[in-house]
Amino acid sequence: MGKNKQLSVVIVGICIAISLLFVGYFIFKGLKSFSDKERVVSVRGLSEKIVDADYANLRIKYTEGDNNMQALLKKIEDNNNKIIKFIKENGLSDEEINLSVPIIKDKMNTEYNDNYTANSFRYYCEVTIVILSSKVENVRKIELSQFDLYKQGITLSQSRYEYDSDSKYSFTKLNDIKPKMIEESTNNAKVAGEQFSKNSNSKLGGIKSAYQGQFEITPTENPLKLKVRVVSSISYFLND
Repeated sequence: MGKNKQLSVVIVGICIAISLLFVGYFIFKGLKSFSDKERVVSVRGLSEKIVDADYANLRIKYTEGDNNMQALLKKIEDNNNKIIKFIKENGLSDEEINLSVPIIKDKMNTEYNDNYTANSFRYYCEVTIVILSSKVENVRKIELSQFDLYKQGITLSQSRYEYDSDSKYSFTKLNDIKPKMIEESTNNAKVAGEQFSKNSNSKLGGIKSAYQGQFEITPTENPLKLKVRVVSSISYFLND
């Protein structure tokens, strides 16, 4: 009876050992499979396109001064009429011209009037006329021909900051080209991933994660041509 009991204990021990061996094997295989899936490569795909600007936002600013308010208002009216006529002669209409309210300052009646002297105008104004139009070539012609306004006695003004920062020409049909550019950037990312997998003696697997960057529209040397750019970042699994 004792021998049978001992034999049973041995058999049970062997079974447990075999079971632990199988469990360990499958755990190892599972961990190895999980480890293999965590082999990834992160790549980027670029898509760029040069497009034609299709909308213009041009500001024409001028300054004027006088010691008499009524005389100043008459000068503003005359200048506005000259500028509007100039714009229309270049192919635009009233609907594309927007007049702002003149900003008028009385230098004598300001809290700090150190800049006012007997030789300077008491009243000083700044006027802005905004052109909003899809006729970008006409607007460009107006922009390049503003010297004609100087010859008519209009003192145009624009700070360097405004000149550098204002976006005069834009592209409004981004949604029309988005799908194609996203496809191109994604394909380029996949090409980069395949090249990496080839170099590392691996096979490109499925996508682990993907991120599409924002579309960027930047100017080129030609103001009527803009560059549209998007970058897709994708992480692929690598298989043996």
